[in-house]
Amino acid sequence: MKDVRLFFKKTGGLKFISHLDMNRFFIRLLRKSKLNVWHTEGFNPHPYITFALPLSLGFESDCESVDFKLLDDTDYGVVFEKISEIAPKGIEVLRVAEPKYKSGKIAFAVYQLTFEAETEFEKFCEFLNAENVVVSKKTKSGAVKVNDIKGKFDYKAKDNLSLEIKLPCGNENINPQSIVNSFCEQNELQIYVSYKRISLLVDDNTIFE
Repeated sequence: MKDVRLFFKKTGGLKFISHLDMNRFFIRLLRKSKLNVWHTEGFNPHPYITFALPLSLGFESDCESVDFKLLDDTDYGVVFEKISEIAPKGIEVLRVAEPKYKSGKIAFAVYQLTFEAETEFEKFCEFLNAENVVVSKKTKSGAVKVNDIKGKFDYKAKDNLSLEIKLPCGNENINPQSIVNSFCEQNELQIYVSYKRISLLVDDNTIFE
């Protein structure tokens, strides 16, 4: 069997498609492509696919990837063409290649956060620059877990409304939305922020491939 990793962008209205629905969508897409994809066994065989790191609902992304296997030696370029031809608006196939790293090697994710007003953006940067950056998060049991994440992230402003922030993921996962939510709670604000994941990195800060 041939291992395949397909890299793609997820933008526009598709950011409101859940990870579960994205899984179903790609299974249908692979069936429509007529590629000789390896299927699971059992009563309901279907193409077996895995995503590197599930994307939060409402996030766009420039660096999504999905893995699957082929039962033949179809060229990666042919796979690229077949999927690109049938991909809907909001999905842009970037490239297709042999997987280099296992998804468990992903250590960091870089996000772009864009605010609607300069004052909100400036206050958020002050929040990140404080001596303590306290973030609260609800656990699956419903309990609230409070952490000081100072020293666990790096960020840089891109312009007067947006910034890029690098956060750990994997064993310790920090969602940028939880940071913004804590900022809003502590400052009694209601704001809108758009989120885009722009890269995934392994331990040595090289791009996940």
